[in-house]
Amino acid sequence: MTDTFASLDNQAGFTLLELLVVLAIAAILMATAMPHFRLMMLSSARAQGSTQLVAAFNQARSEAIEKNSNVVVCRRNYFASSSYPTCGISSGTWAQGWIVYRDSDGVVDASEPDAAGDILAVYEPIGRVTASGDNAFNVLPSSNPAFLAFGSNGRPSQALSFTLCDSNRQLDKARRVDVALSGYVSLQALDVATTTSVCG
Repeated sequence: MTDTFASLDNQAGFTLLELLVVLAIAAILMATAMPHFRLMMLSSARAQGSTQLVAAFNQARSEAIEKNSNVVVCRRNYFASSSYPTCGISSGTWAQGWIVYRDSDGVVDASEPDAAGDILAVYEPIGRVTASGDNAFNVLPSSNPAFLAFGSNGRPSQALSFTLCDSNRQLDKARRVDVALSGYVSLQALDVATTTSVCG
């Protein structure tokens, strides 16, 4: 019996000092890795947001041609209290997401979409958004439209560009989505100089 207790006492283990050293090293590694992880998450959100904006415009164009009707992409009012997602015609921002819907009456007013059944797709915000506008990203259109309508011929109501900017300027390059008058939608990465001039 005494031999058993003696063998248990001689088993190898970690001392408190060794555990503290390991924890200190782990904390240093975490502190070093966190900024890179944050940048990776921001970059991923930017890529997802820009490709989803392209997808929304392409969907609106093809639906307008297929259904021979007007289809609208509007900025979303993410914080509106309603039974279904609504456009931010007089409020909201493009960073709060966007909605693709059929515009059956041909009039875009403050209560769009007219019915929940008109909605074709709803896109979530890009990164973090708040009602006060403290957003992870800004989506800056070349003019200030609340919506872009596509006619039955697949052409938009106007040519527009949307630049996705990191609001805290942690990413040195922005992404731009261009919608031509022909309806063609393209995506490009901006260089650092252009990003600085557009995003500030």
